[in-house]
Amino acid sequence: MSGKAIIVFALAAGVVASALVFDGVSYRHSGNSGQTTSQDRGTTPGQSDPGQSPEADAGSQAQSEAAQTGAAAQPIVVPAGTTLTVRLGEELGSRISQVGQSFSATVDRDVVVDGQTAIPAGAMVNGKVTFARPGGSLVADPNLQLKLTSVNVNNADLSVVTSTRSFGLVITGKKKKVGRFMKGLLKHGTVGCQFTTTPELCQDLVGKAAGKDKEVFLADRSAYSFTLRQPLQIQ
Repeated sequence: MSGKAIIVFALAAGVVASALVFDGVSYRHSGNSGQTTSQDRGTTPGQSDPGQSPEADAGSQAQSEAAQTGAAAQPIVVPAGTTLTVRLGEELGSRISQVGQSFSATVDRDVVVDGQTAIPAGAMVNGKVTFARPGGSLVADPNLQLKLTSVNVNNADLSVVTSTRSFGLVITGKKKKVGRFMKGLLKHGTVGCQFTTTPELCQDLVGKAAGKDKEVFLADRSAYSFTLRQPLQIQ
């Protein structure tokens, strides 16, 4: 073989070897890039699994949101014995109010249960007059009794059962009997404290006969407390 042929053969072999080396490097780079892309797809936060359908992904998200909503919608229970202080929205009294009459009020301060505000101050409240007796009787003082019937929370009127608040005094027992005796004496025009062993009661009854008894009067915006007798559940 001539020297020129040897040179040509060597050059051809070198070109082939260079092509093989370049192709191998390119193949390895392509494989590494594909592997990195695949790993990135599997580990990128918030990216859906390529094998999971869009419908399944949406369903999973809906279940997660429903679980969160359910946890947030747990009811608050205000236990029996809780004090509910309200401020009247109108005047009430032993003479001006009637049995069965409704009245309005607002919650005077927040009712808090386990660190959560169950009933906010300013919430509307309804109540009822359960007893009203004006003054003027010799055997009983004027008396007014009230209770709450509902409270508005989250735009819903919730029924409540509270204690009954009584305003005024009630004459019972021995004082009631003495009162009847004094009433008879007054009817016949004879009044004297010597007819009873309780001079204070005698003076009180004489005062009633003279029209000095005072009516029970609760002013508008005055505040009073009531006690829940049954638990109150708030959604």
